[in-house]
Parts: sequence; structure tokens; C-alpha cells
Amino acid sequence: MIRTRATNLIKLSFLLLCTVSATSFGKSDDYKQPINVVSEQQLADLKANKVIFEGDVVATQGTMEIKADKIEVTRGSDSKLESIIAYGHPVTFQQILDNGKPIHTRSSTLSYLPKQSLVVLNGRATIWQNESSMTGERIEYNIVTQRMRADNASTQGGRVSTTFVPAELEE
Repeated sequence: MIRTRATNLIKLSFLLLCTVSATSFGKSDDYKQPINVVSEQQLADLKANKVIFEGDVVATQGTMEIKADKIEVTRGSDSKLESIIAYGHPVTFQQILDNGKPIHTRSSTLSYLPKQSLVVLNGRATIWQNESSMTGERIEYNIVTQRMRADNASTQGGRVSTTFVPAELEE
């Protein structure tokens, strides 16, 4: 019983971890691909409904790839996903979009908060596609409204930096 519950928790965590990218940025058929998570250590805390992957974590599904030092997946008492938080120096994310263009992010943490429909990059956060980019201390992306907000880039004197390449805007 406990082993089955642990196995189900881990399987659900893998699925939820990789669903983040498909619902937020990615290629529409990526979510149908096999999910692979490789790490030096994996720990399932059944009481806390949490799975932790530590040590050179690489999660892939289709064209999506997340690299982090640590990823925590937490479910609520109702078995629904509460959060996925990736920690790293840095955490990197990349995926090929349906239009064939890659999107990349880099930050100290990457959080997926499904109840708020948010993906949050914290700590020297950068998101870029080709030569266009946005940098801030914190970048939030609302999956439902498809709005992005960047705040307070400490590395840029407290300002947010954005670069648009005109040729890319036309495509």
C-alpha cells in the first residue's frame, strides 16, 4: 500500500512537473511525449505529499528541458498540484514552440503555481527567444491571461531591461 502510494506520487509528480511547460510556453504535442527525470537523489515524503529531486536534476519531455540543482513537487491534501519549485545556480528551461522557435529562461528559482496560473522566475531572471530578451530580478507569466511582468532588476541598477529585435517582431 505504501509502496503503491509512493510510486503513484512519484508518477504524478513527474507528470505535473513536465505539464508546466506544455501549458505555459511550449510545443503543443510535447505533453504526449515520455517524461524523463534524472537526478543524483530522489526522495518521496508521503506525509508532506512532496517529491524532491536533488543533484544535477534534468527533466525532459519532448522538446522541453529543465536543468536545476533541486526540484520540489508538492501536492495538496486533495491530491492536486500545489507547486513545483526548481532551484539552481542557475535553473535553466528551454523548449521549442509550435512556431519552431526556441524559448529559454534562466533564473535562481523557477516556480509553477497552478492555483494562481503563474510561472515565476526569481533571481537574475532572464527570458529570451533568438536575440529578443527580458531581464529582471523577478519575471511572472500568467498562463491564463498570457501576460508577463518583470520587476526590479538589481543587476541593472533596479531597472528592468528588454531588447526587441525588429526583424523578429515581424515573424
